Amino acid sequence: MVLKRGMQIPTGEDIRTARENKGLTQSDLAERAGVSQPLIARIEGEDVDPTIDTLYSVVSVLNNSTEELEQEEVKISMPSVLKDARNRTGYTQGELAEVADVSQPLISRIERQDVNPKASTLRELFSHLDPLPESDSDEVSKRSTTESDLVEKIEWEFGNVEGTSSQPASEKEGASPSENKQCPGCGSDLSPYPEPSYCPDCGAEL
Repeated sequence: MVLKRGMQIPTGEDIRTARENKGLTQSDLAERAGVSQPLIARIEGEDVDPTIDTLYSVVSVLNNSTEELEQEEVKISMPSVLKDARNRTGYTQGELAEVADVSQPLISRIERQDVNPKASTLRELFSHLDPLPESDSDEVSKRSTTESDLVEKIEWEFGNVEGTSSQPASEKEGASPSENKQCPGCGSDLSPYPEPSYCPDCGAEL
């Protein structure tokens, strides 16, 4: 069975790389995404952790999308995407919370749509979850056509940002297959982070 890559959440470095590849200034990107230029600068510098709907607005501009979803649609869809992926992997909320080093109540609140999750939180959660099979009639039948289309649209937008750090290290120019994949201190998976200088989990310098 062919598997999709699963939900990929771009980092600030991914946003900066994609913006520069398209020849956009931070002000250009901010105006088109409906946010401020200082916010773009802080996202790229990873000084701020944007909510997932704000990040989606930025990403859709970088992908030149003509059918951008409303932020509210993204906020409504993401909890069901997370819950489906967690159930598919076989995790309870508590088990996912333990491996992702977040609280179980936070996962519960995200899935109940009680909180608009930060991008880094979803990036960490999805890194521990199984991707969706390319063709799974059972899963598709559980969703309405509209919801399924929304989910695929969101996955496509996040997964197709130019320069995304979710690209395997072995495919990056000058990188060996095992380079910077795990923290030598705590063993955390560092593949979602582009050339990290420190471990986001234990703080060890790399």
